Amino acid sequence: MEYHFAREKENYEDFASGRVLYSAPGLTSFPVRLAAELYGRCRRALERQGVQGPYTLYDPCCGGGYLLTVIGFMYGESIARLCASDLDARAVEVASRNLALLSAAGLERRIGELRAMLEAYGKPSHREALDSAQRLRNRLEAGGRTMDTVCFQADIAADTERIRQHAGSAHIVITDVPYGGLVQWQSGGGMELLLSRLHAVLQGPAVVAVVADKSQKIRHEQFRRIEHLKIGKRHAAILEPL
Repeated sequence: MEYHFAREKENYEDFASGRVLYSAPGLTSFPVRLAAELYGRCRRALERQGVQGPYTLYDPCCGGGYLLTVIGFMYGESIARLCASDLDARAVEVASRNLALLSAAGLERRIGELRAMLEAYGKPSHREALDSAQRLRNRLEAGGRTMDTVCFQADIAADTERIRQHAGSAHIVITDVPYGGLVQWQSGGGMELLLSRLHAVLQGPAVVAVVADKSQKIRHEQFRRIEHLKIGKRHAAILEPL
């Protein structure tokens, strides 16, 4: 895949899962450069529709909230609201803690935790994590915008009304759907059901970016595919609802 927005390979160590961002066993992270590229392509698609930011983003399979949190730190100046949901209550708890890092108060709490660990144990990894947190604070301050965040437990296959209430106004849906050994679809239905439910939920101009393994076809009769990307063992599609 050719990168149009994240052209340079940067050092993304500040976003390492478990460093500043919270993690838990079984919850996956996401390639930061790919997250940046997908967000850039989604913004371009919306701008071509005449839709300007700041934008609302929604991830219906959020896991620990890693993908949205990273995008929030990198592009907060263009984001008004981040919505995250997952069927797994434990994942939602972790996602809530990560999205809270996008507020000054939440990040200060995390800096306090890391400072306490450094004072108690003196490990180089704690010093590095504290340095990363302070750089993330600089990013947040440079964005100059306070982002609203909401994280809730929901089954994309069944909780249509609840999701519409929280995320129906989303401009960008971006998600890394379950696949492989770490995570699987819990409610069944797979890609076709996911896209059908998203079509029922979205209430205005929007684009949907889905990442999956190559065994899953990212297509649906209620969406027009505007981009298709191949990334190693994964592929991604950016879709517009019809």
